[in-house]
Amino acid sequence: MLPYTGMTPEVTGGVSRIRTLLRVAAGAVFLVACANVALFLLARASVRSHEISVRVALGAARGRLVTQLLSDSVVISVTGGAFGMLLAAWTVRIIPALFFDQDAERLVFAPDLLGIAAACAAGIGITVVCGLAPLLDIRHDNPAAALNRESAGPSKAMSRLRATLVMAQMTCCCLLVISSGLLLKGFRAALETGSGHRLGRPMLATLEAPLRFERPDLGLKYFQEAEDAAKSLAGITATAWMGTVPGDRPAWQSLRIEPAQLPLRGVVMDLAAFTPRSLALVALPPVAGRMFGGVDTARTCRVAIVNEEAAQVLLDGDAVGRIVLDPDGRRVEIIGVVAMRKTARTLARNRPTIYYYADQTPNPRDRLGPVRFRVPVRPRAATAVLETNVVSASYFEAMSLLPIAGRVFTADPSPLACRVGVINQEAAELYFGGNAVGGAVIDAAGRRTEIIGVVHPALLRTSQRRIEPAIYLPMAQDFLPRMTLILGARETSGALLSSLRRRLDAASGGAPRPVVTTLDERLSRTALAPVRIAAMLVGAAAVIALTLGGLGLYGAMTEAARQRRREIAVRIALGAQGWRVIRQVLAEGIRLAGAGAVAGMLGSFVVARWLARIASSPGPSLWVWLAAPLVLFAAAAIASMLPARRALSVDLLTIMRDN
Repeated sequence: MLPYTGMTPEVTGGVSRIRTLLRVAAGAVFLVACANVALFLLARASVRSHEISVRVALGAARGRLVTQLLSDSVVISVTGGAFGMLLAAWTVRIIPALFFDQDAERLVFAPDLLGIAAACAAGIGITVVCGLAPLLDIRHDNPAAALNRESAGPSKAMSRLRATLVMAQMTCCCLLVISSGLLLKGFRAALETGSGHRLGRPMLATLEAPLRFERPDLGLKYFQEAEDAAKSLAGITATAWMGTVPGDRPAWQSLRIEPAQLPLRGVVMDLAAFTPRSLALVALPPVAGRMFGGVDTARTCRVAIVNEEAAQVLLDGDAVGRIVLDPDGRRVEIIGVVAMRKTARTLARNRPTIYYYADQTPNPRDRLGPVRFRVPVRPRAATAVLETNVVSASYFEAMSLLPIAGRVFTADPSPLACRVGVINQEAAELYFGGNAVGGAVIDAAGRRTEIIGVVHPALLRTSQRRIEPAIYLPMAQDFLPRMTLILGARETSGALLSSLRRRLDAASGGAPRPVVTTLDERLSRTALAPVRIAAMLVGAAAVIALTLGGLGLYGAMTEAARQRRREIAVRIALGAQGWRVIRQVLAEGIRLAGAGAVAGMLGSFVVARWLARIASSPGPSLWVWLAAPLVLFAAAAIASMLPARRALSVDLLTIMRDN
């Protein structure tokens, strides 16, 4: 049993993987920061090792030394922690401003108490351990060994630890750079056009008919005028209306299924016309469905209501939305079930009765007598959950939804005709056994929609990773006051968007300020928002890690150059060329960066397979794998150049006098 999240398992899994990725990225940045602190404290310990050796040689108690070093470490850790908390409180307010409004609403900036406690414990532990490092260079029995070693440079253990920390920093930086590059490439690949390539760079215009357009015909007229105005722009290749834009949260609907080509059986019912006098015979409201109304005219789909006896005995109690065939073979849709008043029920002797609407029946009479109808055999109860979208007739061609059975509504069906719909291949195979044309679906209100065609699904964008069972309804029959017009364009520019906005503003009768944007931007705010947020945050983590890693490498190389200043001064005094000294320092920095890059790339091969489940991209990502080591080598060169140039400026006499 899984907790309800309001999302599909696929989306929930993707969000969970992104959450794990962000935690790993934050952990990598924290590790780089801790390595920086460790390098700083180790350098400080190396400088103080001579002082502590002298104090031990003069008889200083180790307990007092430990207390002094421990107090220094506590001050550093507490001060750093306080600044970190202030920075965290500041970023909680500043980071949401960097995202779209919808993205900021998705993010929950709440403190992770367990993570904060773990980070504080790790930071304090590293600070204390590295702060006590000078004691590791002192032996109880021979403090002079440390004095001699200080003149010759740091111990091998200290040198190896410093190199290990720098390589760990470079490894984390490489992992973050490659991860951010793969996420960015996957995000851009998700925006690339799939089989909807004929639309080029699509634009979207969301329009809303004012409330006074309660009449669907007036609202449809406004949408048609807006579409004509948009088509007049140069560069527009195709237009189509839709209620739900690809990538937006779909509108799901639970529908009853009626398979196609059901066998028929004959039933006999009393036929009567529903006149004003009939209204006194029935109890209101109806037991199921609805009564006749103004939408039912002589030109609309033929409808009828039945009494409870007809529904129970002849139609198995499930009558609303079903059809019967009259003696002439004409289809009649049952829209409601009524209960008879007690007096009327006694007079009618509970005879099954079907009522035609008087406005649809020529020369209506109260009762026309028993008539033999044919009724489809009731199918096995089945329910389908379909993604519902209200579209225009041009939607299928614009989106490359090719019919594989039946037909699509090439012209918007009349609002007065019987309801029709088109489903995709997934819905046909899942709920109709591949034979959907001629079948029907019935919604919760009892409205029947006949399936007239099946289309082959096509991805408008590769971001639509999974095709869901869907039904498409004509906007002329299922009018929505808010619709989105998608416009195919060869190129999209700010000027074209502004021109489109002005044309739509000029369309008479619509709500002001239509929302005009591109499909790429819309997807960035909706379906691809988690991937884009992850790419931005991991990219920011990579930049922070590179900055900290560069500072750490700079500090390590500076300390290494300081400890070798006597050697470098002697070599220069003996005639060594300056560029050779610079090359030696640069080579050491690049060697450390190269080792970290190799380790990071090896780890990235594992991470890349996991990232493909978040944002997969077609084809190899060679530039990503090359960019990471190049960035590291550039950072290492910059971080090593300054210590190398400073090493050239040393003076042998000054060093000898200082020592």
